Amino acid sequence: MEVSEAARRLKTLREQARLPMRVVAETLGWTLTRYQHYEDRYRRTFLPVELARRLADLFGAHGIDPREILLLAGIEAGAAPRMSLKTLPFGVAPGLRDLPVMGTAKGGSGGFYFNDGEPKEHVDRPASLVGVANAFALYVDGDSMEPRYFAGETVYVNPNRPITRNCFVAVEMQDGQGFIKRFIRRSDEHVVLHQFNPPKDIRLSAREVKQLYRITGTGESTS
Repeated sequence: MEVSEAARRLKTLREQARLPMRVVAETLGWTLTRYQHYEDRYRRTFLPVELARRLADLFGAHGIDPREILLLAGIEAGAAPRMSLKTLPFGVAPGLRDLPVMGTAKGGSGGFYFNDGEPKEHVDRPASLVGVANAFALYVDGDSMEPRYFAGETVYVNPNRPITRNCFVAVEMQDGQGFIKRFIRRSDEHVVLHQFNPPKDIRLSAREVKQLYRITGTGESTS
């Protein structure tokens, strides 16, 4: 698949600002590979909002209208998110840091453990999960899913979304251990997943897998 228009436009604006990719990556505190993902391999319609805001400040200091960058995240000048309180679950208000973090998702084979009981902290709820009462977030740790997911990112989970081939999932094992991988297929006996770094397929016993949760978005960690 081709990269998104947002990715192509980001590259054009960076070149207009005469900023090398390495300089942008270092300013963000990222590796070069991590930043390259958003110009060379990113396929979503919009950039993450927090990334666009940081780039707007950087590019704005080099002659680029910050509004050009914010548009890549779907933010129009003077626009406010449109949502109705009728769509929100009881006790949830727009902008509230109410989305529970249920664990730190290891990229490597070590995995992580889902929180047992109440979450230890909450993060901002993205617009895509407004009204999804059972949604939650995870922090990424490890590098086995780079360049798709990087350590320090927040991933957002909607347990109500169906699992489809090649979607990305958080896997919860029967013992509470969990990790992030790409879903390939499942049968009565096995669940087959894929990791990127190093690339390989992983076969799990279906009896040991408690639940697969579909990942629906990412954002920078705000911790």
